[in-house]
Amino acid sequence: MGLIVDDDNDGEVLIPPPNFSMVEDGIYRSGFPQLENFGFLSTLNLRSIIYLCPEPYPEDNLKSLHSNNIKLFQFGIEGKTMLEIIQFSSTVSAESIGQVVLWDA
Repeated sequence: MGLIVDDDNDGEVLIPPPNFSMVEDGIYRSGFPQLENFGFLSTLNLRSIIYLCPEPYPEDNLKSLHSNNIKLFQFGIEGKTMLEIIQFSSTVSAESIGQVVLWDA
């Protein structure tokens, strides 16, 4: 179960999408939002959503985006994305520590 926020203005319960978090001020990430998450998302004043699945975006979700003037950008990525952590040795420079490479499985 994720975070549930009670909006004191109208008593609406606001539920963020799964795995929701802020990446940087004004930039967020999450799992795929369901209709019950759009009340929460509307509080963020989003301008665009980047959708990484190859499947068409659900029509009901599109209606919510349009009614909130949110642009959808779809980049369909096939397969699962996995992390490949670069192997470190005792001679690795400080600049390269912590580098991570994303790749499609």
